[in-house]
Amino acid sequence: MNKLLMEENDRLQKQVSHLVYENGYMRQQIHTVSTTTTDTSCDSVVISGQQQHHQNPTPQHPQRDANSPAGLLAIAEEALAEFLGKATGTAVDWVQMIGMKPGPDSIGIVAVSRNCSGVAARACGLVSLEPTKVAEILKDRLSWFRDCRCHDVASSIPTGNGGTIELVYMQIYAPTTLASARDFWTLRYITSLDDGSLVICERSLTPTTGGPTGPPATCFVRAEMLPSGYLIRPCEGGGSIIHIVDHVDFDSCSVPEVLRPLYESSKILAQKMDNGCIACTYVKSLKKPTARYSLSGGRQPVCP
Repeated sequence: MNKLLMEENDRLQKQVSHLVYENGYMRQQIHTVSTTTTDTSCDSVVISGQQQHHQNPTPQHPQRDANSPAGLLAIAEEALAEFLGKATGTAVDWVQMIGMKPGPDSIGIVAVSRNCSGVAARACGLVSLEPTKVAEILKDRLSWFRDCRCHDVASSIPTGNGGTIELVYMQIYAPTTLASARDFWTLRYITSLDDGSLVICERSLTPTTGGPTGPPATCFVRAEMLPSGYLIRPCEGGGSIIHIVDHVDFDSCSVPEVLRPLYESSKILAQKMDNGCIACTYVKSLKKPTARYSLSGGRQPVCP
């Protein structure tokens, strides 16, 4: 029994010695940390500053000037990337609409957004015109978009990559006289991709994006166009495939609740997409003297 007690006593003494050693070590570590934190000597400040610099490096590039051509190009490239993500990718949760019949000069595939900011719709159509001609038509929105009241290009800036940046002011009619009409102040970017496709993408200039301030219009409510536009791809043997994305925030909170479905429905937005393909078909029909093609609203050029 005494032998067992002596062995247990030795074990406990060793354990106590180990705990005392650990306790002393921890006290030393705490003292070191405290000294490093409170030391205000020059060497300590320099070392601390260097460590903080490595851990949190400051940006080397100054904030861009969104009013300069370089700043506008940066906004345009960001809009292009976001637009392509919507047009050909899954940047938006798309739900395909059923009932649209594909065919020449018509919308073949239509999808609407689900659970995203604003309202958005995506479509894909085939037209029998070359991409450059399609782009020319689609840029002239006032000639084919029946809801367009005013469309002015305030400024046009060529870019170093062969593209063009335009500052555009647009007004659209209200769907009802019980609500104010909307207007947009946007940056439009026309450029080409490596595969020969043409792109016309557009987004609103806001305090968040930066850029020049648009003209004030007291009778209109300023809506926001999120990255939208047209991706025009050439087809083998002629013609073009158009990928269309419309993504808009109409500021529906500013209208009476009973009217909000008119501003919050992606399906209503999708129904207006066919106007672009109709415009292209109309121009194509002008080559035929006997052809008579009517646009669904808007300004209709007179056929000879």
